Amino acid sequence: MKILNVYNQVLSCIFFALLGLQVKLLLDDFNAETIVFFRSFFGFILMMILIFSQKKMQLFKTQNLKIHLLRSIFGTLAMYFGYSSLQYISLSEATSIGYTKVLFSSLMAIIFLKERINFHSLFLIFFGFLGVFLITLPTQETNLLGIYMSIFSAICVAGGIISISYLAKIENTLTVILYHSFISSCIFLFFFRDQINLDLKINFFYLLLLTFTALAGQYFNSESYKYGKTNKIAILSYTRIIFATFFGFIFLGENVKSLAILGIIFIAMTTYFIKARAEKS
Repeated sequence: MKILNVYNQVLSCIFFALLGLQVKLLLDDFNAETIVFFRSFFGFILMMILIFSQKKMQLFKTQNLKIHLLRSIFGTLAMYFGYSSLQYISLSEATSIGYTKVLFSSLMAIIFLKERINFHSLFLIFFGFLGVFLITLPTQETNLLGIYMSIFSAICVAGGIISISYLAKIENTLTVILYHSFISSCIFLFFFRDQINLDLKINFFYLLLLTFTALAGQYFNSESYKYGKTNKIAILSYTRIIFATFFGFIFLGENVKSLAILGIIFIAMTTYFIKARAEKS
């Protein structure tokens, strides 16, 4: 796995952690349906401006429309349930619970992409997931609905990871983002047009900023899967929990349990060993 993939995935995690913070703040003024729609719609508009300004019309071409559709369905469901869960649980909890996606994506990679997984990778998955378990140990404040939403979002994210792993090796990253933004916008407009709030006088800038953050996260995430093994890149994505916990503590005043700190240490160690192996190879 090339070292560039490591940096791409870590940058992706920083932007996605920021995205979670922005979503949680915007949920005070908008419902999840509105946030998901405009995050996708603004993304599509920005991608169109970029493509036409650079005259890269070839980015519209694809031979994998069905895979794009499947990836967008996974992505749309993941966004909706992931964003909705933030109404019930903390940013660090939602992000941490979402990392059950590592198990799902590794299993899907073995089944659908025929990737082999060695003992070292299997051990790191277990070690990282142990860190997730420590962070998400239930307390009296635990909201089960938020937890279930996060878990279902994680399953959908895993499906999206498998789709991205396939598309990233044969499509331009901007093409992947373009089709995802367009198809997701259409899906949400069709199913939730009555729930979408079109009054953007106050928070237009913040929704647009959220879109930039999401596109940056998407871009670096797609780039990281171009040359790396799916299960190893998925392990590196654990660093998002560290960033989300930090942002939640600093900006939202969310408390961090002592066991959560231990879990973050486990996750940091996992990431360190993956990075070390990448540098050697």
